Amino acid sequence: MIVERACGRLIARKAASPLSFQQPSHWQKPRLRVTIKFPAELGTVDFVSLSFVVPPRKTASKSIGLDVWMERALDRTQKIEPRWKPGDIHALRVAFRRSRTMAEALSEVNPAPEWRKVKKSSRDLFHALGALRDTQVARIRVRKLGAPNDPVRSHLLLALSLREKKQRKVAHKALQNFDRKHWRKLRRKLEPKAAFFPLESVVFQRIASARLAQAFELYQQARRRRSTLAWHHARIGIKHFRYVVENFLPQRYAQWERDLKQFQDLLGEIHDLDMLRALLRAQRKNLDTAKVSEWVANIDRERKQRLKEFQQRSLAANSPWEIWRQGFNTGRVLLPAPLPQRRTA
Repeated sequence: MIVERACGRLIARKAASPLSFQQPSHWQKPRLRVTIKFPAELGTVDFVSLSFVVPPRKTASKSIGLDVWMERALDRTQKIEPRWKPGDIHALRVAFRRSRTMAEALSEVNPAPEWRKVKKSSRDLFHALGALRDTQVARIRVRKLGAPNDPVRSHLLLALSLREKKQRKVAHKALQNFDRKHWRKLRRKLEPKAAFFPLESVVFQRIASARLAQAFELYQQARRRRSTLAWHHARIGIKHFRYVVENFLPQRYAQWERDLKQFQDLLGEIHDLDMLRALLRAQRKNLDTAKVSEWVANIDRERKQRLKEFQQRSLAANSPWEIWRQGFNTGRVLLPAPLPQRRTA
């Protein structure tokens, strides 16, 4: 007996051989079994058992949210040793920074003592990895800026190698002291609190608007003071704004991602060059003065190029600052004007 679906009804017809059907391996097991009785004149079988098999629904994997980044940080802590690759360290720091930034933002609207524990429990490892990451980036830049036979290049690479060995020991100790069980417990406890307000809610819009105002004020201070520390603070302010928009206002982030990333990358490169210049000045007593001056001039030239690009974008008629501000004032997302692709080496 074969059971078929025709015109919205189940009918039965005789068949020479029973119906054979091979279930795809990715389908779920039968969840519902139905027995239907057919009139005797349709065949000699009084009862037919039907098994309805429903393919699993494909759901997109979650890519934002406090629980996602805390879980990602936990996963990344298992991967950085023993090689301490720059990419792995950067990925772990990104997960930590997003977790810490989101916890700080959520503490403003849903107070709980656990928010502070997110920052406290990750503080030592986060800062140890930051110092190690700065050294690794400086080493990469030294290799790019100097010729292989340059004595300044060789001296700086040796100094950075010795510094990295010490920093690895500090980072290893911080990693061993990082309480994964406590971090996992915090993630489970904070997940429902983080999901209390829906994405794109007015609450998150107000938080993001406040972070934007803070970032812009830090940028204005950097313009006035023109110090290394001031531009570093401006960079951190933009990061905090970006992470809030990325995780709580995904519709806006989809339109603003390019400008946010460009601003953060430009200021990040300026910070890296500032760190390298400070290292060079600290080592200059062991180096030729003329060579040191040449290196400082090259670093300053690279820095000015990036700072000029950042300032031009900030002061342009279609400045991202204004686009972001209007995106909150009008309640809708404004699209940035198309920009030429930035040339990179």
